[in-house]
Amino acid sequence: MNKISFKCKHIDASSDPTLNKHDKIHEIKRCKECKNIKNEKCIHSDEERVIVGTWSTIEIDKAIEKGYKLQKIYELEHFEKTSTDIFKLYVDTFMKYKQEASGCKCDPKYCKNDCKNDKECKTKIQYIIDNTAYDLDIDKVKYNSGLRFIAKICLNNLWGHFGMRDNFTQKEYCFTLEHITKIVFNEKYKDISTMILDEDIVLTEYKNKEEYSKPNPSVNVYIALFTTAHARLKLYELLDILQERVLYMDTDSCIYNDDGSEACKKIESMMGNKLGDLTDEIVSKHNANHIKQFISAGPKDYSMKLDTEKLVSCCKGFRLNAEVEKRLH
Repeated sequence: MNKISFKCKHIDASSDPTLNKHDKIHEIKRCKECKNIKNEKCIHSDEERVIVGTWSTIEIDKAIEKGYKLQKIYELEHFEKTSTDIFKLYVDTFMKYKQEASGCKCDPKYCKNDCKNDKECKTKIQYIIDNTAYDLDIDKVKYNSGLRFIAKICLNNLWGHFGMRDNFTQKEYCFTLEHITKIVFNEKYKDISTMILDEDIVLTEYKNKEEYSKPNPSVNVYIALFTTAHARLKLYELLDILQERVLYMDTDSCIYNDDGSEACKKIESMMGNKLGDLTDEIVSKHNANHIKQFISAGPKDYSMKLDTEKLVSCCKGFRLNAEVEKRLH
């Protein structure tokens, strides 16, 4: 399918909101007016509820599937040539490193008590089979936190460079009046500020005006757009399955009430260690089984008590040091 992105006008006639908007914070909205007044039950007309924005094809397809009504297309950007394997070699390479560095603990289902977790380990052999696509080396399947971290960063961060802003704040240390004057009175700069550091040094900060800003040749907003669009649809898939069981969600995570329903069993079946699988971080990161108590005040602001009695807190905006940790816990 040819990939396009377009600006359009929508009315949400669905039971669940699908399309997102980013106005300082990321929100999935079903009514423009309700979003503004934080109203839970919509009382507005179709014309008041209309949402105008720019989305990718795959998000529009999902919205229409869920009942949205497309009213008008303002602008459309179309690419006749497309590819699904531009980054295949890159992703496969670092997935191989990540899967090898993740190691493989013996599973009683496959291994005996005296298993040495070596080449003969049946769990490790099954792990190699499950990850055939990445051509793992069984001798390198050993837990290595450093290598795993680097491989994960390489996998997660590449797309961000394609969507990176061009016009960052520039900083220069000035040692002469001539240098300071050259910056302060330059018609190409805006948001200029100065700070005297000592009697010999002045720190200047500025941004280029838009008309003088040089585009970054490595930026490709369409790659970033479709990467994040696929991620949003992955999150939406979870929300669509779990419905009112969801207690908290972030861009890449979801905390929900496991009531043993078919919906929850379906989520469990989606867990694994391959690309696109879900990870149970309560097990993998905290060595626990489930959450006993959970409270949240907003995105990246929550606390929970695990079944091991361990307390876990996340509070965006606070520095992670010993004193803060002591006060928070």
